[in-house]
Amino acid sequence: MVNSHDEIARRLDEVDAARTARRAEAATTIGELARRHSTVSGQLADLERELSTAVASAADVIDIAELAQVIDVPAADLTRWKEKAAKPRGRPRKRPATENARARRSRPRPSHTEAASTPQTAALDSPDSGGSDDMSAASPPAASTG
Repeated sequence: MVNSHDEIARRLDEVDAARTARRAEAATTIGELARRHSTVSGQLADLERELSTAVASAADVIDIAELAQVIDVPAADLTRWKEKAAKPRGRPRKRPATENARARRSRPRPSHTEAASTPQTAALDSPDSGGSDDMSAASPPAASTG
């Protein structure tokens, strides 16, 4: 059994040093791969835009089936690139509001005091309903202890 504080600290430092080295190596490797991924992803996006434009602009001189046969690229890929070029980029436009939505927005909202007096609470507070302001009338009966 190890009794010395210095021996315990030395052993912990050895374990920590090995772990720290492995952590630093892992972080370095992952950071390098992430940077490469980002670069390649950007290049791939640029290449797909170029392909899309090229396939779409060649559509008037060669159709997808013939192009696929000549260059040995699946027609599905060529079609996907062609369709990508046809789609507009950016965010979709917001549709204009309907008359109902405009009318709902232009209606005045009830004030705080008006909202507090709902038809249910107004009926309870009326003298004809037998309701009262006493909260004990609305509370459930106490349980018997016997």
